[in-house]
Amino acid sequence: MDNAQVKRFFDVVDADHSGEIDVHELQRALALGDLNFSLSIVAHMIRLHDADGRHKLSLAQFRDLNTFLTSTQADFRRADKSGAGKLGTEEVSGALSQAGYSIDRPAFEALFRSFDSDSDGKVGLPEFIALQLFLRSISATFCAFDPQQTGRVTMDFNQMIYGFSNCRS
Repeated sequence: MDNAQVKRFFDVVDADHSGEIDVHELQRALALGDLNFSLSIVAHMIRLHDADGRHKLSLAQFRDLNTFLTSTQADFRRADKSGAGKLGTEEVSGALSQAGYSIDRPAFEALFRSFDSDSDGKVGLPEFIALQLFLRSISATFCAFDPQQTGRVTMDFNQMIYGFSNCRS
């Protein structure tokens, strides 16, 4: 979508004409595109793209979210070689590697299981988007606790709660 299309879509989604999109407006808009998410996952999307902490998206922030969703959907389609609309473990692992993530096998398997809500060994597009949201959040949190970029962090319990609270959907 070009900027004019994003602006038109933003104006349609902004049902109360406040100039910002809240969690309910975004949830309804995503559902129109067959992306059905819980309010907590939609709120997570907003938290990741809401630089000013207002719990709403401005047009610029909505553009950033649109870029993320478009890119993630393209990654999903590339990984879905069979066209089944679901990705197995190897397809997800490959997509994450392509996206620059280096995750060891036990960590990846735990990650995959946590997003495979029906335990069928596959994730659909909504689960893949939620997984990518989680990885972006956990990466940002890790970097915040690793300012020297050593690849290791030390946290006390309260820091862990703080960090993980920013990563949950």
